[in-house]
Amino acid sequence: MVEIIRKKRDGKCLTRSEIERFVSGVRKGEIPDYQISALLMAIYYKGMDLQETTDLTSLMIETGVSFDLADISGCKVDKHSTGGVGDKISLILAPLAAEMGITVPMISGKGLGHTGGTVDKLESIPGYRANIQFDEFKKILIDVGCSIISQTDDIAPVDRELYALRDVTATVESIPLITSSILSKKLSEDLDGLVIDLKVGKGAFMKDIESAKRLGEWMKKVGEALGTKIKIVFTDQSSPLGRNVGNAVEVFEAIEILKGNFIEDTVEVTLALVEEMCKIARVTNDASAILKSVRAYERFRKMVKLHGGDLSKLKTHSNPYEVKSKNDGIIEFIDAYKIGIASLYAGAGREKRDEKVDPKAGIKLLKKEGDEVKKEETVALIYTKRTYKIIKDMVLSAYRIGNKEPSLKSRIIERW
Repeated sequence: MVEIIRKKRDGKCLTRSEIERFVSGVRKGEIPDYQISALLMAIYYKGMDLQETTDLTSLMIETGVSFDLADISGCKVDKHSTGGVGDKISLILAPLAAEMGITVPMISGKGLGHTGGTVDKLESIPGYRANIQFDEFKKILIDVGCSIISQTDDIAPVDRELYALRDVTATVESIPLITSSILSKKLSEDLDGLVIDLKVGKGAFMKDIESAKRLGEWMKKVGEALGTKIKIVFTDQSSPLGRNVGNAVEVFEAIEILKGNFIEDTVEVTLALVEEMCKIARVTNDASAILKSVRAYERFRKMVKLHGGDLSKLKTHSNPYEVKSKNDGIIEFIDAYKIGIASLYAGAGREKRDEKVDPKAGIKLLKKEGDEVKKEETVALIYTKRTYKIIKDMVLSAYRIGNKEPSLKSRIIERW
């Protein structure tokens, strides 16, 4: 390992066999953490070229279990989000795309820090089992056309080891490491295509479009080099998506949208992503009309039931705390990062991977950008069992109230 670390430290490219030695050593527990961390830091500073990143990704896939979905008819397309605030898109998109004839096998993650996780949201539904065996996953896909599960111990296991060390060695932001981490999980699903919601702005990991495009370019090239069609939609995550941020509260919002009660920005992003899935699958159905028809809701309900979930038992904390405006004006902006942190403080998120979340905790934004507000009018509700004041102050600090009517822009920045 010392030779491999030195070679990357000096900015040289690693061969596939050298990367294989590293990945295999991590998988077997033969390389000490300090040497893994040293190589991760060398990669962070010196980078990896396209071939190295492709080799790392494919070898990480090979160390785990890959699904065999060849006998399931139809085009198999998944969606991945790089992490947002109020991002309940997968809950709407999966049944909607399935209703349009696309098969959606989806491995999702848990939230970390200020961003939420799809698995946490689904597990806020009493009884929902995200960690199921492949045979059951496949059966649900055949019956419903979509199934959302968590990463199992057998899927890209090296990624779990590397991410844990990246998290504590400040090497998370490396584009080659992000690319291999995401794609090693997603491409284990036997996909025909993958649509990536690459979020940009205050509430996203990528704060500016330039760095987001660098990541997008790498993910597209590596994914397609490994035989999967990749589409990317860059979306604005400067402010929270939709009105609810948390776990059960976001499921409630997703259900409202699936029942035809549209929340404009959430639906805009959902439809844009589904349109890209349709391009891969060569489907020409009207996604908006199907979403309004409520058929996707029935499919979502069936998927949840087959996973063991009971939507009738979905609950948030009762008697939410009110957050009141300190002055009159127009809401000019809401900071997604601050709302994400407030949701974390409320108990809906986790700072460390082994922490438990409170499924009933979260925040409802009663007022959004462009809304008029009066002094002492309630702008948000906080669902929590924790100390209220710190959370309230964070929510209030996220609201910028002034006298200017904001120019409400599209959430869609660019499509690749």
